[in-house]
Amino acid sequence: MNRLLTSSLCLTLGLSLSSCIGPLLTEREGKFLSTPVNLEQFNSEFDDYNSNLPSNKHGHDYLIFSSKRDRKEVFNLVLKPFELVYDDKTDKLNARIGSFGWLSVGQNEKYYDLLVRKANQDCNVLGPALYSFDYNIIREGTSPTDKYLLLFADDSKGDLQIKFVHNFNDKNVAEGPFEVSWLNSPQDDAYPTFSSDFSTLYFCSNRGGNFDIFEVALPTDRKQLLETLLSDKPLPVTKNTQLSSPADDKCPHFVQGWWSNTMYLVSNRPGGHGGFDIYHSRLDGTQWSQPQNMGARINTQYDEYRPVTPRNRDHFTYHLGIFSSNRPGGKGGFDLYMAGFLKENETRP
Repeated sequence: MNRLLTSSLCLTLGLSLSSCIGPLLTEREGKFLSTPVNLEQFNSEFDDYNSNLPSNKHGHDYLIFSSKRDRKEVFNLVLKPFELVYDDKTDKLNARIGSFGWLSVGQNEKYYDLLVRKANQDCNVLGPALYSFDYNIIREGTSPTDKYLLLFADDSKGDLQIKFVHNFNDKNVAEGPFEVSWLNSPQDDAYPTFSSDFSTLYFCSNRGGNFDIFEVALPTDRKQLLETLLSDKPLPVTKNTQLSSPADDKCPHFVQGWWSNTMYLVSNRPGGHGGFDIYHSRLDGTQWSQPQNMGARINTQYDEYRPVTPRNRDHFTYHLGIFSSNRPGGKGGFDLYMAGFLKENETRP
């Protein structure tokens, strides 16, 4: 029998929320997912990559990722209901397209859909990062206001520029896209990610020739984040020399929530398995550790891109991650995969 799992609460198919928690609190639900699994229900014969990973707080949420399935020549964002599932027969964790019609999370689809539609253009739209104003940004109160911030990058002007859409208004109308002027340069800028306390924004750019990891210190009042993103007042952008190398370093992802001093990124630096590999680094005070390759369990001689993890853990003792790869055996081009990244209190996979 399949059982729905989440990174914070879980829902057994056919049971109510009030009765589902106890039976699923077993060691098996937290079993480390050592072998990457192809998210077959979400992939197509076209390139599918650069996903976000929803928090799955109530056993379900929505996956937003870039795909060529609709426009064929360019990447646009796709929205799919996402739920984790444990299969007793295969003894593996996987994910499938969910059906949330009778659940409250289904009401969020209209907000996500409005944001995705607003972000999509007749150009490449890459690297979506979705944040809830209540749960992620200000972390106050228990009643959500259905206000969301969706960041991404598009190349409507030729180079990739970091932009965002939001519905921080009384009518829940999607507004944008807006350019984050103090982040962008005449070169490619993409993959924004916030530190857990929203004090720092990280992204990658090839403004210096190759792609490096850059960072920006943000004002301390998180409630003013939207105003900060909309501001034309420049903020100092600095290259993070601890995470960057002479090669290309891209797709930074700062782990939200527990063990929040971890950064994942991809790099084609020497010593990898070929193409772009996934690396991780840990922050100790102000010092980042030397990025470590995730090894052959995750990486291949092909390209691995855009590693992301959920914002909540609870029922898992490891970082559950989604990434993209063009390795053989998928449906075509880049596919989305899911795997366990790092175990709790572990510095190496």
